[in-house]
Amino acid sequence: MVIEKIELNHFRNYQHLSFEPHEGINLFFGKNGSGKTNLLEAIHYCALGKSHRVSQDAPVIFAGEKAGSCFVTVRSKLGRNEIGVRLQPGDAGGKCVLIDRKKVKKLSDMMGVLRCVIFSPEDLDLIKEGPAVRRRFLDMMISQISRGYFVALQQYRGAMEQRNAILRNSRLMNQAPDPMIEDFEAAMAEQADTIYRERKKIADMMGDEIPRIYQEISGRKDELFQIQYHGFLKRENEQIDAFKRMLRDCREDDQRLGMTSVGPHRDDLHLSLNRKSMKMFASQGQMRTAALSLKLVQLRILTKVSGESPVLLLDDVMSELDLNRRMNLLREIGDIQTFITFSDEGDLDPSQIYRTYAVSSSDGEACIQEIKSGPEVMKTILKEPDFT
Repeated sequence: MVIEKIELNHFRNYQHLSFEPHEGINLFFGKNGSGKTNLLEAIHYCALGKSHRVSQDAPVIFAGEKAGSCFVTVRSKLGRNEIGVRLQPGDAGGKCVLIDRKKVKKLSDMMGVLRCVIFSPEDLDLIKEGPAVRRRFLDMMISQISRGYFVALQQYRGAMEQRNAILRNSRLMNQAPDPMIEDFEAAMAEQADTIYRERKKIADMMGDEIPRIYQEISGRKDELFQIQYHGFLKRENEQIDAFKRMLRDCREDDQRLGMTSVGPHRDDLHLSLNRKSMKMFASQGQMRTAALSLKLVQLRILTKVSGESPVLLLDDVMSELDLNRRMNLLREIGDIQTFITFSDEGDLDPSQIYRTYAVSSSDGEACIQEIKSGPEVMKTILKEPDFT
């Protein structure tokens, strides 16, 4: 899978941008705030319909403009498609997704047209933060290879919101929940079954590969990194009816809480190093290696399931890795189209195929200029980091 063209209009600090990236490695250099990450964010929008940085669309529109857009032309084994997102916060249209300039009816229609994996310094949150971050990681990965999963997530959340509304209303009225709650519980149970089984399947695939990937990156054969999916079902052979009973049994407690306390929205990936909690016992370096391992296993699974490599986005992560981890990461990239951002100029192995760009900002507006590629241009990516 390769991005052939990127077009931005009134997106973040890009008024207008149109350029054709390299099929191999694309390096973007520039000062902090120049617009490097904004470019990766636009690609992420075209893959998943949302930002990886903010939950609202309004902040990504160029200051003073009412609307913005991002488009990419992608070539895959299915052919060539242009996929784009137009953003008009506050407008009745809001956000719309277009494939080959035609508006799609459902957000799920864009899933899989462009697949990407993004790795940024914030991915340490996968290790340090709570279950919601790891659920989001799983959901975004699986949605790119299963539109049915994405639809199940949407329908589950919609039914749960209705159930929660009934619970809150019954608490205020000090009465039993409306009998309609059973209909929403039935809808939740049906979608929960799909969500659980897809997550369990992908988590098991990750679990099979991640110990080896971690050891390859760290070079430490004595460190065993493992992941295990902790789902709401206690036994794998439990079916939809089991979840219905769980919801029914929890109604009284959920009414007091005003929310649903059981279900796939509470699941987690348990991460351990040498059978101890990664979050509690791992060093900062071990956590970085674990986060990178999660992203690389995501890359491999998306490739294995879909039959082609996704686009890889690396947002200012090289400075967070030592020389050994940088070189191992570059070896993993192989022939995958990759977009890498840096704050300073760097150096790549001359055997790698790459193109370099300078990203700058003037009067709040970003621009990209191609730089002559070659080892004389870049000096630091493979140098040992200076910790003095």
